[in-house]
Amino acid sequence: MICATARGGSADGCHRPAAALRPHIVNYTGFRTRFPAPRRRLELPTGYVTLVLSFGDGLWVSRAGGPATARPRPVSRAMVSGPRTGAAIGVHAGAVHGLEVNLSPLGAYRLFGIPVAHLQDTDVDLAEVLGPGGRHLTERLHALGSWEARFGLLDALFTARLDRGPAASPEVRAALARLWADSGSLARATAETGWGARHLRARFREQVGLSPKGVARVFRLQHALRLLAAGTPPARVAAACGYHDQAHLGREVKALTGLAPSRFTALRAGLAPGSALDRMPGRITSVLLSG
Repeated sequence: MICATARGGSADGCHRPAAALRPHIVNYTGFRTRFPAPRRRLELPTGYVTLVLSFGDGLWVSRAGGPATARPRPVSRAMVSGPRTGAAIGVHAGAVHGLEVNLSPLGAYRLFGIPVAHLQDTDVDLAEVLGPGGRHLTERLHALGSWEARFGLLDALFTARLDRGPAASPEVRAALARLWADSGSLARATAETGWGARHLRARFREQVGLSPKGVARVFRLQHALRLLAAGTPPARVAAACGYHDQAHLGREVKALTGLAPSRFTALRAGLAPGSALDRMPGRITSVLLSG
């Protein structure tokens, strides 16, 4: 398993969830950073859901491309970041400690039991999304003496919720798989569900958190970023990923990440997907901006 470090620092612990949870949860990562100066990271759209449990202060997040006067807001004891079509900027003060859980959107729908569209970069009361077992969860995890014990507590909590949450629609699951395999080809994925566009859009918002078009854009972006990071020329990336031309690729990359393709490539500096900078295997999740 490729295990990424969270927040660009050292991964004190990284773990795959219990076997029954693996269709829903990608990984758990415990992180503790010790840098002499603050670090800024650009967090890119991935189509996944991230739960951050912060054991202390020193972590902030803001939308990329927001007003120049906007100040990053501090992450409270727990924050959920749902699927999005724009980048965010994460900042830490150099020393930060906590735990991260990365879930598929359908996994978040199953385990949290609420529409995924509600999970948009928001501080949450974990009791609201995890029931009584979520109350004081951050404090309970922090008090445990090892990452192994913390991951065990998460396994127990999430396993107990497997049979309580709603099941994802087979049509939505199949459409997601088609969108990923076809680099964001929306027409075929929609046709194969047999649903009308309005019904499909409503089910996606509920179970995935984005519209089918939004998911298609993010998945196509991820395919393009993988190729750009590998050094593939932009014109070839555009053709391989179904963009009209290189200019179309450039506009989409800039719209979804805030970076021109050339700037993204320079900042990634040849790092492959799932590198120490990324939060999960097979995805380009982050770019280091400073530090």
